[in-house]
This record gives sequence, structure tokens and C-alpha cells, in this order.
Amino acid sequence: MNRFILYSTLFLGVIIAQEPVWPTDAGKSLKSNYGEFRHRHFHMGIDIKTGEKEGASVLAVEDGYVSRMVANFKGYGRALYVLHPDGKTSVYAHLSQFNPKLERFLKYYQNMNESYILNQYLEPNKINVIKGELIGYTGNTGYSFGPHLHFEIRNEKEQPLNPQTNGFAIDDRQSPELKELALIPLGKNSRVNGSLLPVQMPFFRNPDGLYELADTLNIFGPVGLSIRTNDRRQGFSETYQLKTIELIIDGKLEHKLDFDVLDYNLNDRVQLVRNHGLHRLNLGSFHNLFHLKENPKSTVQSDHLSGILKLPPGYHKLIIKATDANGNTAEVSGWIFTHPPIDLVIQDTQQNGNEITFNVQSKSISIPLKNITCYSFSPSGFADKKIDPLRIKKKDGGLSVTLDKRMIQDRSLQFIAKNIMGTFSLPLHWHPHNIAIDYNAKPDIKVNQTAAGIIVQIETGNMGTAKPSLNLDSPQKLTDVVLEQIQPYTYISEALDAEMFKEVTSLNVSIHNGTDYTFKYAFKPEVAIPGEQAVVVSEDKMCSLQALKSTFYSQSLIWIDAVENSVKPTHGKFLSNVYQLQPFDIPLQDTVRIGIRYDENVAKLEKTSLYYYDQDDGWTYIQSKDSKKRQVLTGSLKSLEAVCILQDNVPPVITSTFPAHGGQYYREDIIQLQANVDDALSGIAPEETSMTMTLNGKRLLYAFQPVNQTISYNLLDRLTFGNHTMTLSVQDRVGNSASTQIDFVIK
Repeated sequence: MNRFILYSTLFLGVIIAQEPVWPTDAGKSLKSNYGEFRHRHFHMGIDIKTGEKEGASVLAVEDGYVSRMVANFKGYGRALYVLHPDGKTSVYAHLSQFNPKLERFLKYYQNMNESYILNQYLEPNKINVIKGELIGYTGNTGYSFGPHLHFEIRNEKEQPLNPQTNGFAIDDRQSPELKELALIPLGKNSRVNGSLLPVQMPFFRNPDGLYELADTLNIFGPVGLSIRTNDRRQGFSETYQLKTIELIIDGKLEHKLDFDVLDYNLNDRVQLVRNHGLHRLNLGSFHNLFHLKENPKSTVQSDHLSGILKLPPGYHKLIIKATDANGNTAEVSGWIFTHPPIDLVIQDTQQNGNEITFNVQSKSISIPLKNITCYSFSPSGFADKKIDPLRIKKKDGGLSVTLDKRMIQDRSLQFIAKNIMGTFSLPLHWHPHNIAIDYNAKPDIKVNQTAAGIIVQIETGNMGTAKPSLNLDSPQKLTDVVLEQIQPYTYISEALDAEMFKEVTSLNVSIHNGTDYTFKYAFKPEVAIPGEQAVVVSEDKMCSLQALKSTFYSQSLIWIDAVENSVKPTHGKFLSNVYQLQPFDIPLQDTVRIGIRYDENVAKLEKTSLYYYDQDDGWTYIQSKDSKKRQVLTGSLKSLEAVCILQDNVPPVITSTFPAHGGQYYREDIIQLQANVDDALSGIAPEETSMTMTLNGKRLLYAFQPVNQTISYNLLDRLTFGNHTMTLSVQDRVGNSASTQIDFVIK
């Protein structure tokens, strides 16, 4: 009897420990995994490959009942939600069809609502399913870039969980890949390797296969770290999101990202986890290993750890550990040395034949210099190359650096040194005596908002050794700003508070080179404060930018730049200048309102709208409202972009219809009606009001796939013998329309 009890217990233990069924018979290869970065959201599930084909079986992973069925042109397309006894919900998205029983329910609700678009919640146990039951077929519906199954597991709070740590693991024995580190100055006087600006540093692998920093990092003041990394699976080319990333300094955990639970309500906070500025500058996709106190947190960020490094002077051990969902790990280690940067001076130069020797010394710190790097710059200010010295000798605590004069010619030089403690220098610059000076040149000026504050950059062009100075001009006073030379012809300001720019009307740049020249640049920004509205207007008074109370996470400077030589649209024409909304590289918590005034001469023209420029998609439509009394088009954006007014007079195109006009077909050949549509500029909105499809005069509840621009309708019954007529009409976002009639025969 006791033996029977023992065997029964073991058997029940096996039953209880059984894993759920994999959601499709298409295999266990992933196109995307949980938590990956998207444009303004995290990826909330896993995308399972289906061999680039539709029609693989979709299976209920556990017992439960269908709690919700969805059909849409956007988002998840056709999707099923199954609620399980443990309170979790499984989600199956982008389906081509449901099983016959569920398909009948879908058609019933669609016909009842007279709409293909459906979001139907079902009563408990109205449609029960059992573990492993066929519930649908994989597809490419909704906003999908190819056939696959999007699968999610959600908890009782409807928060998506990581499927790979909740019963849906896949075989993965490959460790994560560590690519690059970015160091972000976060304080007004913060430095990274002597620089006020962010610095990127690649990792390398030592002979043992371990990741290490290429060199000791030298920082001063508050600094944040961001890492570019990803995961892979053996035998596959795709890259995936990691499970956890930990930042450890001197053995203490300073920050942790944990991709185990996400929240739809906090989805836009992906911008605070991925380094938004580096991403917008096309410098890569980096995970922030720090959190600014003024920003809200995502579910993946540490509750009580900021990750902001405020280290005492000296050496500190750095470890960053990355772990995937299967527990495979990779870590990089190295050293951080905390000390203010050193200042260099060229005490003298000596020339001998084709050689020139520079005696480089530290101005004030007695610690000997260890090594030095030299770069050349063209007379126009462009970096040429790194120059390898002929000889480097130690001299009086400094370095004697000998270069080949033929490598320099009319080039300016930049020296960056490091002492034996690991402290970097500020850049030191040298100009040849024969460099040409263009006294008619005008400095170029740029304004950037960084995590540390507002930085003004001045490029002096071909003005040789001329030194610029900067002040902020307001009706009340002139405020002098300290500048630092970072390249032979480039100077940047210290990080400035946004408050300093209140009432500023211009930036004044003076060039000092024997004779002083002063240039005035119109600049009238506004300070946007969370909880308050702010409005800024372009210099020509034709474009306005309004920040809402909830637009920004933290205080920000906003302004509008005029854009010259902008990208012209392939179709359509400009009806306004192009304006860059600034600062373009900071994340927004909410939308901004924009308005552009059009000329009275085009006030009656139709088919105009606001557009913004997308690097991937080109000029992109913004839903606009026309205030005809003020002759202003207004709209909203979720990021600060280049904007303008465009007119679109080109109608959509309908192509590749099936059946084809004049075609003859057997009954069994026609199971779906289909057509491709396309529009050159404003695009076709994924809404039922944009398209109409009929068969023999009867309106059809068609499906629309917005990525491949396909209209389709699945026939419930075979067509009768004889003549049939299908009609299609489509309208773009500004009202241009096209239509076609297809006559065909079933024989």
C-alpha cells in the first residue's frame, strides 16, 4: 500500500510538472523575442517563425476558454485571447483564420456590427478549448512584416510576461554578445576621457574569450553608462533581447534591467531604457544602465538603483553582466579611474629636415605623462587621420613627440595624452604658420540639449587660429559663456541651464584674431517645464511648436530651426518652408502640437496636409486640421521632426487583382478575392472608410494588410457558375481616389 502511494505521488508529480503545449506546429524558431526595442514600445511577446508561409496550426497552450477575439487592419490583425484557470491569458496574433467554429462566431459578430473590425469580449466558458486543440492558423494580418505567430502570456493584471521564462523555453546554448559601451556626462562639469560629450568605446575579447575594456576609463563628475548588446541563438542569424543586464561597481550592484514583466500602460518608456539620443543620432541601440530621477521608471528598471556613477577619486572595478532567458551569460570587466582631466601645453617645437618635434607638458599636475595620440585636421576642419609618431621620448615628466612633416603639410594637429595614473588630457591643438585664413568666413553655430544641459557648438571654419567668444543676448543683459576647444576649429560651451535662455533673442559670436569680428545669430527659444504649456515660433513667424503640460519628462529648451536643402518628395510639392523642431534627440512623454501657416495665395488649394520626414519612409503624413481663418494647418507629433506642408494630387493605384478582369476560372480556384493598392505620398489609412469592396453589388467585409497594402476577402461558399463583378474603390488620406471594376466568369 505504501509503495502504491509512493508511485502515485511520483506519477502526479510528473503530471503537475508537465509544460504547456508549444503554440504552433511550425517549430521553435524565433523571429523576435520578448522585450525587444520597437519605435515607441517594447515587443510584448515572441514572434515564432512559420517558414515565411501562412497556414501553420495554432494550438491552445493550456485548457481555458476564449475570452476575446479581435479582427483589425492594424495592430494584431486577427487575434485570439484564451483565459486559463491559473488566471493567465495566452494571446495568438496575426492569424489568417480561426478554426471553423471560431470563424463562424467571428463572422456572426462582424455581420451583426456590419464591420470587419471587431474587438469582442466573450462570456466565461462560452467557447471552451482544451490543451493542444487547434484554434486557428498562422498568418500575416494586422501590422505584420511577414507570416509568423505573435504569442504572449499575460498575468492576472494583463501584464505581458516573458514567455521564455514562463513555460515556453527554447534550446539556446549561445552566450550574449557585448558590442560597445557609451559613457554619458550627466553633470555640468562631468568628463569622460577628458570630453564634455558622450564617448563610445568598443569591447574586445582577450585570448580566453572574455570581454574587456580597450583601456581604462577616465571619468569625472556624474556619469551614466549605456551598453550595446544583444543575444543570439546557435544556428540562427537573428538578434534578440536579453533577460537581464547588471552594472556592478566595486562589487556592488548599481543598476539592473530585468526583462521579465512589461506593462502596456508604460510602453512608451522604452525611450528611457534605450538611449534615445544615441538612437536618434543613428549611433546604435544602447541600453541605459542609469536612470535620471526626474524620469518615471519602466517595469524593467531597478526600483531603488539609479546607476548614476558619482565615484570618489581613484580606481574602481567595473563589471557589466548580461544574461539571456536560458541563463547563458557574458560579462565585460575593466577599470574606471576618477580624476579631473589634465591640461597640456606645447613648450617648444623643433624642426630638423623632414621632422618636427613637439615638447608636450602638463600645465599643473606633476604626474608624468605615459602616452599621447595625434590626429590631423584639414584646413576645413575635417578630421583626416591618426598620425603615428616617428618617436616618442619621455622628457621632464612630459613627452617629446616627433612627427614626419610630410604627414602634416598644411594640416592642424590635435594631441590627447594620458598620464601614468590613467587620467586623460583635454585636447591640445596646434596650427601651422602657413595656414590660410578666410576673413570672410562666418562661424557655424549649433545648439544641442544633452543630459547634462544645453551645449552650444561653434565651428570657425577656415579661420585658422582665430579664437571665438560667445554671449547670450537678451534685452536685459549679455551673458558671457565659457568655451572649450575640442577640435582645431570647433568649440563648445559648458553645459548650460535651460533657465539661462529665458528672454534670449540672439547668440553673439565674436572672433578674435588681431581684429575682432562679431556675428549675431537670431535665437529665441522657450523653456518648456513639465506641468506647464510652452509655445515657440520660428523666426519667420510661419511655424509654431506648442508643448503640452505633459509633453516633456523634464525641463527642456524648445526652438525651431529653418531647414535648407531639404529632401524633396518623389510626388507632391512643398507649400511651405521646412522646419526642424528642436531638440530632436530627446524623448517625449506626450505629443506636441504644431502649426504651419500657408500663403493666402494657396488658401483654396485642396489635398494639403502637414508632413514630417522619416529616415526610413521619407515624407510621412500627419493628420491635420485646417484653420482657414488663420490660414494655418495644425497637427500633433510624438517626436520632434522636420515638418512642412505638402500637396498631394496623385491618386492611389489598384494593381494585381485576383480574379483578373476578363478572367475565366473553375469554382475551386476562387477561395479568396484580392487586390494590391498603393499610394505615393499621403498613404491609405488602415480604416474601413478608406476602401470599398463589392461582389455582385453586395458590400464585403474585407480585410486590409497595411504593410503589404493588400485588400482581401475569404469566400465562405463557392461562387456560382456564370458571370461575376467585383468592384474596388480606395481613397488616400487627402481625398484622392481610384476605383476599378473586375468582370470575370466561373465556368
